[in-house]
Amino acid sequence: MCLLSITENGLIPKDYRSLKTQYLQSYGPEHLLTFSNLRRAGLLTEQAPGDTLTAVESKVSKLVTDKAAGKITDAFSSLAKRSNFRAISKKLNLIPRVDGEYDLKVPRDMAYVFSGAYVPLSCRVIEQVLERRSWQGLDEVVRLLNCSELAFAGLTKEDKASSESLRLILVVFLGGCTFSEISALRFLGREKGYRFIFLTTAITNSARLMEAMSEVKA
Repeated sequence: MCLLSITENGLIPKDYRSLKTQYLQSYGPEHLLTFSNLRRAGLLTEQAPGDTLTAVESKVSKLVTDKAAGKITDAFSSLAKRSNFRAISKKLNLIPRVDGEYDLKVPRDMAYVFSGAYVPLSCRVIEQVLERRSWQGLDEVVRLLNCSELAFAGLTKEDKASSESLRLILVVFLGGCTFSEISALRFLGREKGYRFIFLTTAITNSARLMEAMSEVKA
């Protein structure tokens, strides 16, 4: 549910309510706290009301029955939503096109950490910044990621001379990172000649995240 919410800029309200009800009935009302924390963290949200295609709904409702119109307009409403994830994914090629079977023994790119299906967003951004040595050309990505403040320190001549031989990169993750991200960047390091040092507040995964979301927040 969280992945769907993130990639679609929130769930359609009726789908959110239905899934939430079914989950609470299956796993208990104590998870009301979990849903509240997930919402506060922005991981599981509803799409804002009033964002549907009202003009389309009006026209469709005149042509078909109410029941059918509801289904069709719901579909249109879903398609009308512009997902930031889809735009970012296309811009950064997070879901590479694979011809044939992906051989994990001979990885082609950072997507190998997810069997060739997906490149972690953080890793692709780091790769792009290192290649460009700045955020130049990534304005659209920055906008889609809702980043308000970015800074990139230019290299002096002395820094450039030493960086060519050392190419030591410190990557800082605030809030935690996954082993997949670390593995992907290590692959990038081997391919491009970087040596990454990781500084993170935690090593996390889906189970640890959900456990944290079930805890009472002060």
